[in-house]
Amino acid sequence: MSRKLAYDIKDIVNSEKEFYSSKQPTETTVNIRTEKKRIPLPQNVMVFQAFAYLSATKLKPSTNRILMLLFSKSAYENYIGMDVKTMSEELDMSERSVLRGLNELEVNNIIIKLKHPSDKRRHDYFINPSASWKGNSYTRKKMLESIPQNQLDLFQEQLPKQT
Repeated sequence: MSRKLAYDIKDIVNSEKEFYSSKQPTETTVNIRTEKKRIPLPQNVMVFQAFAYLSATKLKPSTNRILMLLFSKSAYENYIGMDVKTMSEELDMSERSVLRGLNELEVNNIIIKLKHPSDKRRHDYFINPSASWKGNSYTRKKMLESIPQNQLDLFQEQLPKQT
């Protein structure tokens, strides 16, 4: 217990004693709540099991390499701040192979590709929040609500046909 806290408690008890000294003796209870410091967790990405199964059974090995790079480089809320050239250099793959892998990830709804807001020649990539997530649950829920459902479906062939 810190010295200041101990003095504050002593002052509270003394003021209670003075107030009640003219009246009948009473019992005073002091509750002290201390907060433990949160231990920061290492950087992590939460991957959902259904998605892990899809990745293990359906995706090509080169596409899985790209996906693991995207996981490792994803920022808060699943934003990927890399271009194709940087990905190809990091993975020692051709740009064409990276583009094929990104296309496979997009077709399977594992990543979401959006036009860059200021540079229309570029794309921004996000990992589908139904597949994995880096961030808190509130921001994940917000993002899930803002993205059209057809972009979030990982297993279209297993879903009932909509009429």
